Amino acid sequence: MRGLLQLNNSDMSEEVQLELLAPWYTQRPSESRTLDFFDAIPKYPFPTTTTIDRAERIQAPFTLRGKHYVAEILPAQIKNADTGQERLVFAGAREELVERALRFIAVQQIAKTKLTQDVQTGRQAVTIFFSLSMLRRHLEQLGHGYKLSEIKEALDILADTRIAVEEQIIEAKTGRHRRTRDFASILTHYTASTVDGDTTGDEAYVAMTFHPAATAAILQLAFYPINQLRVGKLKRPLARWLTTRMSHNYRQAKRNGFVDQTGYHISLNTILDERGLPREARLRANVESVRAALMEMKERRILAEMMPYGEKLVHAPSKRRPKIVDAIWILYPSPEFVEEIVNGNKEMSIARTQAGGNKGENKLLPGFQDDASRGEIRALFR
Repeated sequence: MRGLLQLNNSDMSEEVQLELLAPWYTQRPSESRTLDFFDAIPKYPFPTTTTIDRAERIQAPFTLRGKHYVAEILPAQIKNADTGQERLVFAGAREELVERALRFIAVQQIAKTKLTQDVQTGRQAVTIFFSLSMLRRHLEQLGHGYKLSEIKEALDILADTRIAVEEQIIEAKTGRHRRTRDFASILTHYTASTVDGDTTGDEAYVAMTFHPAATAAILQLAFYPINQLRVGKLKRPLARWLTTRMSHNYRQAKRNGFVDQTGYHISLNTILDERGLPREARLRANVESVRAALMEMKERRILAEMMPYGEKLVHAPSKRRPKIVDAIWILYPSPEFVEEIVNGNKEMSIARTQAGGNKGENKLLPGFQDDASRGEIRALFR
């Protein structure tokens, strides 16, 4: 692994750090967090980790709350530890699962989280200090058994996959169109300290810094609880995305919503736009992919067993077989999912009241001067 981050001890007291990060943590053993905007970026364009022959960029338009963005994704350039050969790779489901696992062990305080400062931009950053064994154990718990070498490679890819998010803004005074671009890696910097012969990952200490959008969501309390032990066991990336989106946006969920059809409404066009998915030549193929994801969500007790969803297909007039132009679903969450939403709303209401509008982004962190040695990294785990 590459050592890309200079880690130093902050002058900010442990008490102040705990105050700023306290809402991020949880006492519920199954709970993680959704992150506003960051989770909406289509960071994983392929269902599997994909090697490409030559450098190329992927543009993935997506929509969030009516605003249009374009995510430009650049592949990671990584080196095979055994052969030394370099290759270009796009992140896939493995990297998504590792990133989710990293977030979970941070929220659960299995790993230590600290506020640091990006030495290049001067912005606040949230950095997590962990061992590879922490990630491996959690992924195995979810049914995703990866070798240590695969987890290391996934972290390499996450740290080197660069994403530029572009937004077009219309200036109020002049009416001119202005484009803004925010450019960063999925996990911006990291450093690692390993021991030869360590086959468990217990002696492989790693520090990684969250993406600026993730840090902003954490410090501005722009997140909600989500049951990671439920969503993390889903096999289909689309099922995980739908569950995360519903968990973050459908905060008014109630039991037995199918009685008065007050479930979570979402259309195929919205899924394609917000997930950044390609539109198939036969839209029916996209519909079938969504149906498969919804059925897996039912099996995992995310959607209600009696009536998981309602569906309405929208057709265009045709002399032959009707052509699908859109589909609309009403998703009915399970009682367990609704209970998690209700408890999460209470939890976040208390957290925001206690924060009293004193958001972390208003505090300036001191600079860091000294490079972290292996001993200093280990100390941060205690």
